[in-house]
Amino acid sequence: MLVYSPLTLAQIYKYQDKQGKWHFSDKKPTKHHTAVQQIDLTPKNKAKKTKPYLTVKTANGQLNYTANNPLLIPAQGFLYDTETKNKVSSVVVPPLSTETLFSQQNSRIKRDVYFRYVIGDPNARPDTADIYPPFTDYKPLRISQSFNGQFSHHSAGSRYAVDIGMLVGTKITAVREGVVIKTRDDYALAGVSSPYFLDKANLVKILHQDGTYATYGHLLLGGVNVKVGDKVKAGQVIGLSGNTGYSTGPHLHFVIRYNNRGKTQSVPFKFLQPNNKSVTPKKGDWLLPYSPR
Repeated sequence: MLVYSPLTLAQIYKYQDKQGKWHFSDKKPTKHHTAVQQIDLTPKNKAKKTKPYLTVKTANGQLNYTANNPLLIPAQGFLYDTETKNKVSSVVVPPLSTETLFSQQNSRIKRDVYFRYVIGDPNARPDTADIYPPFTDYKPLRISQSFNGQFSHHSAGSRYAVDIGMLVGTKITAVREGVVIKTRDDYALAGVSSPYFLDKANLVKILHQDGTYATYGHLLLGGVNVKVGDKVKAGQVIGLSGNTGYSTGPHLHFVIRYNNRGKTQSVPFKFLQPNNKSVTPKKGDWLLPYSPR
């Protein structure tokens, strides 16, 4: 059992029992185990910016509000007036770039604003090509939650997501070719008792040629096999399944999203199956492994 405070957790212990099963705990094991590893969760350096953000600087007597995009995917930035809630400006920022959102002539009084962003090009239009299942193994795997799932698939960005139950350590594969735009591989725990877990899942995000991007979530700590900037092929192993973040048990959370004119939208899809069949994922269905030869 894990007993910890999310605000103070800095390290955990990974250990193997006599039966060869791995465990995670914030308490150092008192009994002898075949292997004990200490995992330090305290950042060694100040983290680099990993999402779009706003900077406000003075130049030539005016204030410049600039949208910064540190990602390998376009992002759309929005600036709003805090008091009126009205949109001041919006701009599409190319990958690894900055764009001016607004210039204020009077630099002595800073305008009260807030910034919002959506990743992806708002002009992107998803294609309708079927995709390969996101795993490779010799066993079929069961869909535990599908489109419009009552537990967590009811927002616009998650409506067309699927959860696939699988043993920890199952090989996860790319459903389409693309470029890795984000990874996370620094968390070991899981739970649904608190919103604290919502953004903790280890994951891989891959940008596709049509402007959509896929998220593979709840991966195993230490199980991410790719890095940002890597080009991957359909069927390529990108990581190992796990049970991290907002999760009730070991599974893969998979979803394809795009920027739908300033709003994050998920995309419906079908999985390719052997004999050139394609299926719409439904809760309780079994998926067979299938990948390019």
